[in-house]
Amino acid sequence: MPTGADRAAYLAAIKKVDPRIVEDEEKAIDARRNQRSSLAGGDDKVDWLAAQRFGNDARPLTDAQGKQLNAALRGTLCPA
Repeated sequence: MPTGADRAAYLAAIKKVDPRIVEDEEKAIDARRNQRSSLAGGDDKVDWLAAQRFGNDARPLTDAQGKQLNAALRGTLCPA
C-alpha cells in the first residue's frame, strides 16, 4: 500500500486522466493493485482492463484513458 509521497504521486498521476478516479482513494489504490498484475503479465487487453478497473457504470473510461492510466502506473508505482 503506497504511503506518503509515493501515494500522492500516484493519485496525482491518475487524477490527470480523470479527476473523478480519485474521489474514492481506496478504490483507486485497489484498482492499482489489480492492474499491476496485468501489467506484469503482459496481457494483450491491458488498456481495456485498466479502463474497466478504474471506471464504473456511472463513469465509464475508454481504452485510450486506460492506456494513459497504465502509463501513469508505470511512471509512479508499477514499473513493469
